[in-house]
Amino acid sequence: MKTGAYLKIAIVTALTAATVAVAPATVAATDSTVPAPSAGQASAPAWHTSLAGTLSDNSALFDIASVGPNAAWAVGVQYIDGIGQGVIVHWNGRTWQQQSTPGVPPTGVWHAVDAVSAHDVWAYGWDQQGETLAHYDGKRWTQTPLPDEKGYGFAKLAAVPGKVWLVSNTAINSYAHGVWQSTPLQAGVSITAIEARTSNDAWAVGQFAYVGQPSRSVLLHWDGSSWTDVAPADSAIRVTAVYQESARSVWVTALTPYVEDEPQQTKVLHWDGHSWHDVTGPVGGLWAGAITGDGKGTVWVSGDPYGYEGTALYWRLRDGVWTSVAGDAVPGGQTQSYDVEALAPTGRNGQFWSVGHYGLITGESTSAQYELIQRSTR
Repeated sequence: MKTGAYLKIAIVTALTAATVAVAPATVAATDSTVPAPSAGQASAPAWHTSLAGTLSDNSALFDIASVGPNAAWAVGVQYIDGIGQGVIVHWNGRTWQQQSTPGVPPTGVWHAVDAVSAHDVWAYGWDQQGETLAHYDGKRWTQTPLPDEKGYGFAKLAAVPGKVWLVSNTAINSYAHGVWQSTPLQAGVSITAIEARTSNDAWAVGQFAYVGQPSRSVLLHWDGSSWTDVAPADSAIRVTAVYQESARSVWVTALTPYVEDEPQQTKVLHWDGHSWHDVTGPVGGLWAGAITGDGKGTVWVSGDPYGYEGTALYWRLRDGVWTSVAGDAVPGGQTQSYDVEALAPTGRNGQFWSVGHYGLITGESTSAQYELIQRSTR
């Protein structure tokens, strides 16, 4: 299984090597195959590459935040001479450009980003020297003090006007008016994603796993005064991502429990304000780890496709119908192993961003890994 912190550990570890092994072209996915295009695919939007291969030959992007068609930020890492360098790239409406000055703090990996506006952007990163939280005010980046409960490298964040959350391994931390407050997490709880709609309406999702106790899903809702777990009592799926459409409409992706020699399956659940409903339908062919929507009922899901070959795989839900959409193949060589880490709408124009990485075959048994950003046509 590759999801949440485990996925990031695998990626960062792989990036420290100059090359990675290439799966034989004749090897098929062992647990499933990418589904054939659905009947409605002809009318589905296409995904086109917006940025790929501009960083070092060991690079990846982990998160993206967008506040409109002319402003977006994606974060990740590139390795140069074996040393990781955190990367922030900015979309200005025409091109993606790497940000370095003024004031971007140095760190080995930028792991998470969220934005309230073009003048209120937050990014979290880490390296062997410690962790970094930075804020962008529209002119420059400034390092912000961290809470006492650190994230140990894989914290996730969410921002709303006047407030930002940073989830560590032991606590959900919130920062407002220059002060951090922390809500301790039960031992064994691992939060893989957090999203906030307002300062009084947020979700933190993940899983509880502790030696000697049964695993269970964790679906925490913040109502402005406390966090409440509303996960079904018998649910053991591992929740990987969350998208909050409204106060009474929340979507999550998840993976079925790991069982040796059995494939994990993707699940998509919907919260209607009272209970959770399984709306997975035909979604398959990938370990889902990214979800977003347009706020008007359309939802997109993606992640890590089964196997090593093929382009990125996206699923769209609209008017109750799921449609599978293949991503764009990066030109300029034989590629494989496309992996989408995060999704975000570009604004209110019905288009969406995706970020992640892909493999470019460089020899008979080696490949290089590069950053990837794609955008849907509608």
